[in-house]
Amino acid sequence: MGATGHLGSRLVPELLAHDHEVAALVRDSAQSTRFPTNVMVHIGDATDPHAVREALAGKDLVYFLVHSLDRPDFADVDREAAAVLTAAAAEAGVRQIVYVGGPRPGSAGLSGHLASRAEVGDVVTAGPVPALVLQAPMIIGAGSTSFELLRSSARVVPWVPVPSWMHNTSKPVAADDVVHFLLAAANLPEPVGGVYDIAGPEQLSYLELVQRCARVLGLPVRLPLPSPLWSHKLAAQVAGLVTPVPATVAEPLFASLDHDLGQSGPPATDVLPPPPAGMTSVDNAIRATTAAETDQSDGEVFTEERTVLTEAAQKDVWSAVNSLGGDDGWHTIPLVWTVRGAIDHLIGGVGLYRGRAPEVGEGDVVDFWTVVHRDDEARRLVLRADMKMPGHTVLDMRVDREGDRTRYRQKITFTADGLFGRLYWLAQKPLHDIVFATMARGIVRKATVLGRG
Repeated sequence: MGATGHLGSRLVPELLAHDHEVAALVRDSAQSTRFPTNVMVHIGDATDPHAVREALAGKDLVYFLVHSLDRPDFADVDREAAAVLTAAAAEAGVRQIVYVGGPRPGSAGLSGHLASRAEVGDVVTAGPVPALVLQAPMIIGAGSTSFELLRSSARVVPWVPVPSWMHNTSKPVAADDVVHFLLAAANLPEPVGGVYDIAGPEQLSYLELVQRCARVLGLPVRLPLPSPLWSHKLAAQVAGLVTPVPATVAEPLFASLDHDLGQSGPPATDVLPPPPAGMTSVDNAIRATTAAETDQSDGEVFTEERTVLTEAAQKDVWSAVNSLGGDDGWHTIPLVWTVRGAIDHLIGGVGLYRGRAPEVGEGDVVDFWTVVHRDDEARRLVLRADMKMPGHTVLDMRVDREGDRTRYRQKITFTADGLFGRLYWLAQKPLHDIVFATMARGIVRKATVLGRG
């Protein structure tokens, strides 16, 4: 479970390459396309006992890589998922559970994030199936939320606020090293239970990590600014504006920086073999991650997602999505696209064009967008913005179910072209958030009207 996350997505191909049979439990049927055909994909939620039992049937080992930090009730959700897992694993005859948690510093008053990680570890180790808990601090790798906050802190501005908690330390570990230990767990001759630490080779303060990341990226030293009033909440709000990480996700992570996160238990090498070349250095871990991101996106990537639940039928919401543009417009603030289009026209862009075919497919235009992908079965429409800007914008819209209601999901991905692209994203984001939030609600309202008609 957690096969689509930043660790799971690395682990699955490694397991396949070593001739292991792999199954994955994912919440969304659209995620099934991420896996090779020789992966058995089960659709369901990690808190659904029936779905978990079905996914574990006949399995020998289960990786529990779930973490619901994007939800305000993440601790409750993860606790429930861990309890469901332990019961279903025992019923299915699973011989080994492997869970990646967080460090357990000796200081009192753990942050909600670290306390939740520790609690889940306690739940799985207390169950009837042997559970190997691997405790990792910050994981350096593409897709790691903690690393994204670090990377953005180093890249976005030439200075960094330094409250007292920025002097606390951690031993960050490369994602590839964590995957090495996870893969090694699949080859254990006998089940192993217990809590073990995976730690990187260097213990650095968070300020030192920012400076090290800037150095590896070829940037000047970030100017440290003493900031005694720089709270976790304020840091999270700023992060929500200048990084792809939402403030609600960033705040519990910043709260965890109140602790020194060194090694608190026996090393994982007591029960698992170390990486053949030893643990990856912080420099090489950062360099490998940023090189991979450059290859994939050619620029810094910013994302913004929102979800709206509605009683409207799926077919009506999908119809509203498919009718966007042209005479129907974009269901957002009046004249906002007219003004933006006029600016684009003045600099030689297509922004004033309005028009679309009644039914559009890949390559067709919808006003100032082009259809990149359309899937009627999965109810997904992806558009690329063609207006002039220092970067590239993609709008991904999906319609599916959540319980007995319809869920409309909207994701904006902006790939910035250098510094100007980053500044453009930051400058337009406040209005951007209002425009696209209004659009999401407008699409749902349109679907409701269609249902009444």
